[in-house]
Amino acid sequence: MRSTFTVVTPAADPSLLTIEQLRAAAGLPAGDASRDAELTELGARVSADIASACQIRGDGVHVPTLRSEAIREVFRQRGCDDLLFLARRFISDLTLVEEAGTALVADDTDLDAEAGLLQRISGTRTLTWLRGDAVVEYTAGFETVPPDLVGAAMDLARLRLSAAARDPLVKGESVEIPDVRTVRQDYWVGAVPGSTAGPVPADILAKLSRYINVAVA
Repeated sequence: MRSTFTVVTPAADPSLLTIEQLRAAAGLPAGDASRDAELTELGARVSADIASACQIRGDGVHVPTLRSEAIREVFRQRGCDDLLFLARRFISDLTLVEEAGTALVADDTDLDAEAGLLQRISGTRTLTWLRGDAVVEYTAGFETVPPDLVGAAMDLARLRLSAAARDPLVKGESVEIPDVRTVRQDYWVGAVPGSTAGPVPADILAKLSRYINVAVA
């Protein structure tokens, strides 16, 4: 079911990579700040593309991110659902749950923090959420970006840097020396093999499988 979704406290930095990691992706020494402006912009694009590929929901105001943010969701309940599918996953703190205007305590709900699934319970029994608004406030995302997510973002950053340094349509290049110098370039016609229609190539997307959200009607 859909909800009214609001980012209450956005991430201070939505980027998945630090400037030091971006320098490393560019092959620069850790203290070389000569390309920081370019790399900071690249990091923002890479993080935004990964968030898009992972189907991270935004509120139309803030940039969607996998970094830690405080969220508020309001679900209009019809009295027939026993499970709330929260828009963000990897939940570190569940700060408020209200059911039809009544605040619930921790023992009233069961949370799957990684999956972002919230059940209404009573002891060992699963209950149906009452008709009315179910309000959930929580913190989701990463304060410290997991190594596998950093690795995928680094791979994408390197790919973007490599693509910027060459013409992706060049199929091959040969150089003849004899008289002076002759350079011959062959270009791909049509789609470039290995290219992808989306912002994130399939091999990197496979590394992100743990973080990809499944659309829920």
